[in-house]
Amino acid sequence: MAEAAESTYAAEQEALRKKQDGEVSLKDQLRVPEVNPEVYRDVTPMLFRGFLTVPATINDVHFVFKSLNQHEFELIRLSGWEGSPAFWDYFLAYAVLLVDGKNVIRDRDAWLDRLALTFHEMPRGARQKVIRYLSELNRRASDATILAEAYVMESASRFRWGQVQGLDLTQPAVTGIAGTELLGLNWAQLVWRALNYYEDMTLQTEREWEHAKFVGSCFAGKGVQKIYNQDNERRRKEHDERIARRERILRHVFEGTPLSQEQDARGRVMVHAKTVEELADQLEKSLRGEQDFHDRVISEWEAKQRQQLEDRRQHLHELVERNEAIFEGRSILGGTTIEGLTREEVEARAQRRRQLQAQANARMIVHPELHDPKMSAFLDKQFPEASPRDERVVPLVSPREVGTPFRGTRK
Repeated sequence: MAEAAESTYAAEQEALRKKQDGEVSLKDQLRVPEVNPEVYRDVTPMLFRGFLTVPATINDVHFVFKSLNQHEFELIRLSGWEGSPAFWDYFLAYAVLLVDGKNVIRDRDAWLDRLALTFHEMPRGARQKVIRYLSELNRRASDATILAEAYVMESASRFRWGQVQGLDLTQPAVTGIAGTELLGLNWAQLVWRALNYYEDMTLQTEREWEHAKFVGSCFAGKGVQKIYNQDNERRRKEHDERIARRERILRHVFEGTPLSQEQDARGRVMVHAKTVEELADQLEKSLRGEQDFHDRVISEWEAKQRQQLEDRRQHLHELVERNEAIFEGRSILGGTTIEGLTREEVEARAQRRRQLQAQANARMIVHPELHDPKMSAFLDKQFPEASPRDERVVPLVSPREVGTPFRGTRK
């Protein structure tokens, strides 16, 4: 039992690793009610800690670096370091969270200049490596900010919203780290709070509307059923739109597709004319003979059909050549030859057919009374409106054996 559990756990971990490394497409995860929680592995620390982290060891000193939020980038710009030689030194200094286990952000002003000098004296190659790691960390933080909108649509997000609603997400009571209250709310936290706020407003409005419909049904009776049907259709469309929006967000982050444009099943961008100017431009291009999206779809479909027809013709041609080689030059598409039967085979088949016919006749009997003229006259007299009598042969049914009921129980 323990070995089976270990093998199952190892298989699940391997599948999870492939999803994290991008070896498995997200296509199978997009049309389900709940997306794999590992997709949001960077969203939750951005919301409930305020940043992403990455550890590093430099000259036997253990560092923990964090991603920067919009307030810190703005502070660096306002401090005059942007564009100066000291920009990357202070960029790295603001990204430090822990140094040998000591919390830096709790008293950042006392650490800032010392950290900037330390990174300034670091070898160029080592500093560039740290900068590349932090750039990747900030890129992940940016993607997590976009994914925060999709995360709002998951049930786990609503549970977390119920836990922290009314609390400041930067407080150590939520983050568990002293000094995070000095960082301010990042964009992911602001987006998550706003969307959950409007989700609560929507639910409250729907609840009040349901109460109003209930009161109206007491007076209007069946007339309210039409409103109920309209509401059900509206909710279904809203649900489909939410799922489609989440799909576009996930594809934008993980596959790089445009967020504001739709795509067809093959991943091609679909551009719809929505204004009078766009419709006029589309008509003008059509008059000039330029192909739009629908023309390209039709052209690709026609090319596909032509290719399939050509493939079928080629397959038939190869089949004819292969069969001619097998059957010594005879043009045959089947799996047998066209040679006739021998005299002995014909006689054997005829004899077998006569035997089967004789066996069938032996199982059938003819009722002679059906051919009696007196019986025919009697039936015509008694049942003149009846249909002509069926004189076909009737199978003989063996009579039931005479016995005593429940004879198996008698002693």
